[in-house]
Amino acid sequence: MRVIRSGLVVALVLVWGGGPAGQPAGAQPAPATLLADRVTYDDATGILTAEGEVEVLYEGRVLTATRIVYDTVADRIIATGPLILSDPEAGVLLAEDAELSADLSAGLIRGARLLVADRLQIAAGEVRRGGGRFTTLDRTIATSCTVCAGYSTPTWAIRAARVTRDEEARRIYFQDARIEAFGVPIGWVPRLSIPDPGVERADGVLIPLIQQSNIYGLGIKVPYYFTLGPAADATLTPFVTTTGALLFEGEYRRRFTNGGFDLSGVIALNDGLDDGGGLGRGYFSGIGEFRLGRGYVAEFDLNITSDRSFLQQFDYSDADRLTSFVSVGRTSENEFIELGTIAFQSLREDEDSATVPFILPDFRYRRLFDAPVIGGRLGVDLETLGVLREDGQDMIRGGGGVDWRRDWTLPRGVLAAAGGSADVTFYKTSDSESGPDATVARASPLVAVELRWPLARPGRDGAAHVIEPTAQVVWSNALGDTDVPNEDSQLVEFDTTNLFSLNRFPGIDRLETGLRANIGLNYTRYDPSGWTLGLAIGQVIRAEPDNAFWAATGVEGRWSDIVTSATLATASGLSAGNRAVFDTDLRFNRNEFALAYESLNVGLEATYVFLAAEDSNPFYGAQPETSEVRVDARYRFHPNWELSGEWRYDVAQDANLRANGGLTYGNQCAEIDLRVSRRFTSSVNVAPSTSFAFTVRLAGLGRAGEREWPPRLCLDGI
Repeated sequence: MRVIRSGLVVALVLVWGGGPAGQPAGAQPAPATLLADRVTYDDATGILTAEGEVEVLYEGRVLTATRIVYDTVADRIIATGPLILSDPEAGVLLAEDAELSADLSAGLIRGARLLVADRLQIAAGEVRRGGGRFTTLDRTIATSCTVCAGYSTPTWAIRAARVTRDEEARRIYFQDARIEAFGVPIGWVPRLSIPDPGVERADGVLIPLIQQSNIYGLGIKVPYYFTLGPAADATLTPFVTTTGALLFEGEYRRRFTNGGFDLSGVIALNDGLDDGGGLGRGYFSGIGEFRLGRGYVAEFDLNITSDRSFLQQFDYSDADRLTSFVSVGRTSENEFIELGTIAFQSLREDEDSATVPFILPDFRYRRLFDAPVIGGRLGVDLETLGVLREDGQDMIRGGGGVDWRRDWTLPRGVLAAAGGSADVTFYKTSDSESGPDATVARASPLVAVELRWPLARPGRDGAAHVIEPTAQVVWSNALGDTDVPNEDSQLVEFDTTNLFSLNRFPGIDRLETGLRANIGLNYTRYDPSGWTLGLAIGQVIRAEPDNAFWAATGVEGRWSDIVTSATLATASGLSAGNRAVFDTDLRFNRNEFALAYESLNVGLEATYVFLAAEDSNPFYGAQPETSEVRVDARYRFHPNWELSGEWRYDVAQDANLRANGGLTYGNQCAEIDLRVSRRFTSSVNVAPSTSFAFTVRLAGLGRAGEREWPPRLCLDGI
């Protein structure tokens, strides 16, 4: 026997025949590298023994052990552990001892644990590797959870008589599998197949979803996912309920080099609500985006349902109106162009679908230029809008205009701006109940000047104070036919966000006219500790009242309502804001409050909205007072437990609108979520309902939960 050398790195040819599988015949076999504290070789028996901290490296595989015996005659390796076998394809094996082929791709391993993609671990009494492709494990338990000494029960586990891992197909097969949660058996399957945890996309059943509602009873959804090549996939989900409902949900996604689309929907073979009826009820949606070249992008968002109540009855959506659009456009630094069409589907009981408009075309173009001679920026606009109805007035509108603006910085830091615009719009109406078909035209000139004076002063405590008074004087007029249809300017909101808008109507069918001054004052404090406070107040003063506005808008009369806002933001994640509109007698007409806070353990969003009653609205009639509270909160009362809920309450009517709550348990390997939801509102077709949903997401068997959870800690046997 010869002692080769202590602490030697030895290059050995450990592969017999003509080298490893797949190597061309006659090629020189690749050598393995052996690192050890002591290496001996017996010339008589052909046995090489390595001891100490031993490592064998071969084609990316690494075997670490305390002792390795290599039989050159049998071309086998016997390794004594504790040993670690790392394979970029097979994962990491931890074992007591092993008998392996020279290339480490086949053999028998005892007392082993297999770690796949750093997520799924499988413990087994014996492991057999064969052909460099299959790994077979007997008497196994598999989990992606931390297993603690003294308390070996993981959150979830699969116990199986045998597990076979196909490294080429990247799938794991279980035989005689028992599924356990917290050590309690909850299911058994004779055969089970899952993709490797590292596989992003693979065919198979996804985690089921259990729902319960007093409308459709107890229901279960079992999604099945299909891969359709590298750029497409589909999901088919049967939805079965105890009332006899049978629905099929589907989703198809496809990607191309220049974009892609998602299509989804649901169809009822039986809705379970009308003695076996409901065939054909359903919903469809699709979104997509494609780059067309030269900067143009095509987009679409389609939504349609079979009837007014389907989405609410089966807990898909509370929407009362669906919007669909298709558009093609381009946006660059100085140019915007878009052509599209818009369709609406009303789900409101008091709205006649025949009167809901269809928009075709919806065309907008804007171009910016550097203005010659006078300086500043010059803009050119063109637009066309078509409004079609099955029952009611149709309209086509077209026009355009030019606008100009220039800014200056005056002495003492005063900021000045001046601008103007001129627009011409043509309208053609038909099928109007108020009169015969007509073609009208309107022109609208506008000029404006603005002065702002931001003043900054440092405080004694290190804070910075900024005060900015602003005054804007605007004159505009409407010439020609001013009694034009109003399709886009029926909802007017007035607050600090549009105090300095040149036209406070949301569209162009109505114009703000006359001579007016918009005045405001902003104050901001920047505290060195990280919090910021902002305050704003403003008002509009007119030379003459503008009759285009009605009383509830807050902009009618010579003196408008007073608009205010207050914002607070802290470094700790707390933010609050309030916007209010009150008249000159200090009576509130509108108030909106929002509070938000976000941290690891606490999340809070709270809003309050108040709208004063309207005696008359030219478009919607008298409107009652609106006073509504919404709270959305979550609290992680334990590192692995979270309570969440949402509540909407109508203060004016003293009535609950909607409430839902959830309890979630999560760790690094699982997320279990139980939710309950109550809708208190009702309609002719949909009664108030209560729904329950139960979902489980397991790391290692598909995607884990969306939230981050701490790993299980092994402390004192817990």
